[in-house]
Formats: sequence, structure tokens, C-alpha cells
Amino acid sequence: MGLEFLHRVMRATAVVGVLAFAFVALYYNIEFAWGILVGCAWGIGNFWALTRVITALVTPNGIDRRRALIRSAIKFPVLYVGGYFILTSGWFPPLALLAGFTILFVVVALKAAGRMFLHLDDRAKRPASTPETLGTRT
Repeated sequence: MGLEFLHRVMRATAVVGVLAFAFVALYYNIEFAWGILVGCAWGIGNFWALTRVITALVTPNGIDRRRALIRSAIKFPVLYVGGYFILTSGWFPPLALLAGFTILFVVVALKAAGRMFLHLDDRAKRPASTPETLGTRT
């Protein structure tokens, strides 16, 4: 699992968030649906910023402390102050924001479980079949 896995998680979370928004808006309540969508967007933004901080810390070329510090100095105040204002604004039900924020964790768990049950990581470790190995008999 590499960075492409994280990007797929963010895309899948966005799709699930939009589908949840449409379903909840149609069958329940539009304010609750907007809360789910905003919570999902906040979760994706937080996850994206966290991946940027971690990739600055864990690289093959060594740790880039300056870049990680700058990204952390931007991530934490912007996202958490923004989250505070979203929660205290009263525009969205807190339960809806929590439900939207949790979609990301559900997607991560389901994608990881799918990789485990389908043995995708084991297949990547096996050597690929080549024409030379297909024609040999032992």
C-alpha cells in the first residue's frame, strides 16, 4: 500500500459522501445532508493535509523537517479552527458532521479489509508469469 492507496481512499470517500448527501437529502432532511457533506469534506481535507505532513517526514531521501514543520503549522490551525467554526456555527447538526467525518474511516477499513481478503498484497509479491516460465516443465 502506497500513496496511490491513500489517493484512492480520498476519491472513494468523496464518492460515498456525495451519494450519502443525495440519499439523505432525498429521504430524510436537507440540513442533515449538508452536514454530512461538509463533515466528509472536512475529513478529506484533514486526511490530505496529514498525508502531506507524513510524506515530508517519511521519504526515501531523508526527513525534510522544514517542510514538515511548515505543513504542520498550516494544517493544525487552519483545519481545527475551521472545524471549530463549523461546529459552533449552528448551521449543521453535530451528528451529521460526525457522520460525514466518519465516512473516511469506514472507507479506509473497507478498502484495507478488501485488500486483505482478496490477498492483493500477496499477489504483488509473487513474480509475474513470463513466457519463458510458462513453457518450462519440471
